[in-house]
Amino acid sequence: MEEELTRIDEAILVAIRSSKEPLSTYRIAKGASLSWSTANSHCYKLKSMGLVSAKTQRSKFGQSKVLWSLRKK
Repeated sequence: MEEELTRIDEAILVAIRSSKEPLSTYRIAKGASLSWSTANSHCYKLKSMGLVSAKTQRSKFGQSKVLWSLRKK
């Protein structure tokens, strides 16, 4: 079963596309006017569809965050 892109998915893709560097889930949520949890679940959906890639980054204090970018074709 193939999933379709929703308006939320499109807003996330636009936010990622418009950035020159990978974006955190927080930045995507703010840029697309979404809650963090909505952005997070849709980013993982887009990852499962092969449209975005995720990279986990740790701060010097041990906190981790996911950085999202468009997947290279």
